[in-house]
Amino acid sequence: MTISRVSQIVLAVSLVLFPLSILTYWLLYPAYGLLDSVATLRAIDGHAARTATADVFVFTGAFLAAPATLALMRVLNARSPRLAAIGGALHLIGWIAIIGVVMGDVIAVQMVNGGTPSPDIVQLYRHIMSSPPVIALNIIATLHVIGGTVLGVALWRTRVVPSWAAVAATFAQPTHLVSNVAGILWIDAMTWIALAAAFAFVATVVLRPFGDAAGSTPPRAAPNVA
Repeated sequence: MTISRVSQIVLAVSLVLFPLSILTYWLLYPAYGLLDSVATLRAIDGHAARTATADVFVFTGAFLAAPATLALMRVLNARSPRLAAIGGALHLIGWIAIIGVVMGDVIAVQMVNGGTPSPDIVQLYRHIMSSPPVIALNIIATLHVIGGTVLGVALWRTRVVPSWAAVAATFAQPTHLVSNVAGILWIDAMTWIALAAAFAFVATVVLRPFGDAAGSTPPRAAPNVA
């Protein structure tokens, strides 16, 4: 098996495993839908092992988001280079920031490992999670929603996947954000399942021999540079 073929397989697998890993994180996370840091810490208290397991999946998903994004950009580049570049850059930056945001879970697990945290520990956690660097990371992390939407629009414009898959890719991450803030887990879960299904079609394009994939050679028609 050639190196190029291995890279194709890695990119294709990451497209599907990335959203499924994030889905597993949210299904396991005991503080789902909680925005207040103290409420989050209390929810994690008594569920440290479950939170640590959930964190494995979110870190896996965040890291897989990088090759998944590169795969999307490769598929879209020939027909919609501008949207591919903008959406891909925002998506990558957002997921990199999420890695920093999730470190709050790691800190919380350490704080509750010795038993119910004292009021001083609770206030320390609140101070950490409301600090300017953490707030900035949370704001930057939302760029993955914008980037994911732009990439979904590019999939719709280029017609490299079925229309329903492009629609799912376009609206999945904004719907995730709204349902997450509202604490509606079942809707959130459906968005990640839909995204995995949509990206599975992109994976089939990535797995085509070089020269046949939508993003590897320019199409015969004039390219859409949007």
